Amino acid sequence: MTNTTHAQTDNRKKYYQYLAIGKSQLGWDDEFYYGIWLPMQGAMLKDGKYSASTLSITQLAQAVEKMKASGFKVKKAKSSKTIVNDDKQMLKIMALWQEMHGQGIVRNPSQDSLQAYIKRVTGLDSPEWLSSEQASKLIESLKKWQQRVLNGKPA
Repeated sequence: MTNTTHAQTDNRKKYYQYLAIGKSQLGWDDEFYYGIWLPMQGAMLKDGKYSASTLSITQLAQAVEKMKASGFKVKKAKSSKTIVNDDKQMLKIMALWQEMHGQGIVRNPSQDSLQAYIKRVTGLDSPEWLSSEQASKLIESLKKWQQRVLNGKPA
């Protein structure tokens, strides 16, 4: 398989996703989509129904453009800043953060807020870069903050 073929395959997958999302956004039922709209785009029968997989790349692109003209809006994927770290120390940090939110200590329980706190305390842009020692210090820092507030001292 050449790189061109691979890129073309990846492109097709994106168009298939757009068609499925567009179908949903536009509120089209299966009968209309498979029975009327896809055949109008040039789709052929496959396994007894019209299939987008029978469309060429050009036809797929045109089909997505027609959906856009009908009101389909392509939304850019949000960049994920979710902390993905299954390290036990990181899980402890996240659990403490959520616990402190439940206690009213932390106002914003989001991952972004936790990342900002980690950066402020450690200077690291990403929690994945925490060493074991840094993670331990961060856990202790959170516990001390929690105790100060729970014991009535200002945060």
